[in-house]
Amino acid sequence: MIGDVTYTDMLGGRVTFTQTTDSTVRMTGQFNDGFDDPNARCLLYVGDLPPADHLDVTINPPGTSAFEHDYEDVTINDFTDVPIRIIADNEVIAVGDPTVPV
Repeated sequence: MIGDVTYTDMLGGRVTFTQTTDSTVRMTGQFNDGFDDPNARCLLYVGDLPPADHLDVTINPPGTSAFEHDYEDVTINDFTDVPIRIIADNEVIAVGDPTVPV
């Protein structure tokens, strides 16, 4: 349903998913810990979904700037009760607890 939200806290920050249309979920977030290399490529894997295309996460050690991405052809159910993996330069730096609905 539009307006439904799920989130997880990790790396000193939070990643939130909000159903914005019937088939779009917006991810927003920021991390405050866990990043050493400002030039690393950062990928976020949510459950079994492929990493967000064109997600531009700016790393400012020890964290990141705020980021957002719209996933299309999905619902909030695709993002609820699933873990998030953070990979920087091909190395898993964190696996978060499963997301929880608000």
